[in-house]
Amino acid sequence: MQTLPSPSPLAKTLCMIATTVAFGTVCAQDKPQAAWSWQSGDLSLDAGMDTYSAYYSMQGTWWNLSSTSAPTFDKDRSFAELWVRPKLNGAFKLGGGVEAYGTVSVGGTKTLGADAFDYKNQGTVRFDATMIGLRGKSGDWGYDLSLGRQPFTLGTGMLLTAGSGNGYSWGGGASTQRKTWARSVIARASASEFTGTAFLLEPDEVPEARTDTRVRGLALEWARPQVGKAGLSWFNVPRSQAIYPGNLAPLVFIEKGREGLATWHGWADFTGFVPGLPTFGVRGEFAQQRNDITRANGQRDPMKANAWLVGASWWGQTLPFAPKFSYHVARFSGDKPGTSTYERFDPMFWGNGLENWWFGANGAYSWLNANLRAQRFIIDAYLSPSDIIQFQRVSASVDQLNSPVQFGQGVRFSENGLLVGVPEAKLSTELYLQYVHVFNPKLIASTFLARNTPGAGLKATAPQGTQAWTTFGVGLTANF
Repeated sequence: MQTLPSPSPLAKTLCMIATTVAFGTVCAQDKPQAAWSWQSGDLSLDAGMDTYSAYYSMQGTWWNLSSTSAPTFDKDRSFAELWVRPKLNGAFKLGGGVEAYGTVSVGGTKTLGADAFDYKNQGTVRFDATMIGLRGKSGDWGYDLSLGRQPFTLGTGMLLTAGSGNGYSWGGGASTQRKTWARSVIARASASEFTGTAFLLEPDEVPEARTDTRVRGLALEWARPQVGKAGLSWFNVPRSQAIYPGNLAPLVFIEKGREGLATWHGWADFTGFVPGLPTFGVRGEFAQQRNDITRANGQRDPMKANAWLVGASWWGQTLPFAPKFSYHVARFSGDKPGTSTYERFDPMFWGNGLENWWFGANGAYSWLNANLRAQRFIIDAYLSPSDIIQFQRVSASVDQLNSPVQFGQGVRFSENGLLVGVPEAKLSTELYLQYVHVFNPKLIASTFLARNTPGAGLKATAPQGTQAWTTFGVGLTANF
């Protein structure tokens, strides 16, 4: 019988998986110790370096959909991506339990070869985080005020997490290591198990995809260790140049569609509340968006969009290989043809990993959490405390037929004129297998294989024929 690690190391190992997934995140509690530290009186400094290197090999990229509009596009390609980020953290005790702190880091990316969007040998070096903050306690209340370039995730990243752009002329489009917001003000107040947050955000966007968006909002979250968390937030967009797709073709864009958008967003994730099933958990999230949009002909129409996710998980820690099973169902509304109301959901700055808001390593390139229904089944298995296997099956379909899936793709002629979107619901089915080896918290290697098979919806819009999109990838996280 296999000797299993205790639940505590297992939980930490599960968190480490996210550092190696192609679109993953880093768990703060598992960050390695700094390579250099220094302290003098009330001043303390530490420095280190984060690196990530990856190689990707793709066949059937974009399911052969490019053969009509871009016949010279090479569907079979291989490329590598590099990420290096030196960083310096500092803190100074001001007395009375008050501490000033800050971070400076620089991130460099480089793509070697042509990525899935055909950007070749791109890369840049830019400031990553440059922030200062003040934190402390006043009676039973804790507070934390910070501003500058820094990461921020609301809830689990359904709408606000990817503060930086990746790819294009900056490189690193598959590994997506840049995440910090270009400008931010984040104020937190906490008491007991409750934390209130007010935030102002501006994304750091690549020039080729700039939307000039601003976000401001409030959030309240309850959290208890070993049980879970629940939260509710409201935010709006006072300024944005982001366009929305119209209801006919790519030429019918809705200018400044995001400007004025108001969103309610709630989340809950609980484990251990069922007697006799301490590792059974449930998860639920929702978002409701409201706005008024101006169509190309000047007509003003209401926007009413919605999204939700429900899921359940169970961790068999006493079984061989300690398998964890998870199942998620999600829906992001699409614009219903023939109505004046605009129903297409705006996913905004979504992400936070393949176990959260990326639905498939290949599918996430295309199904941008709008006009989408997804089902995801995950199995994590622990061959040892250092060797983890993950399997995923992701099924994707549209929420509304003949409605934009991305930004107007799938335009075709019919006897009734132009149509956009897909005439059949099924988009794709993706199978994903990943192996991770944790040498130590500073050195983690991974490899994965993803195969995405096109469904009836994609096939119906591709008279030239489609093929499966297969990606093989290897990655190495080395932090110092």
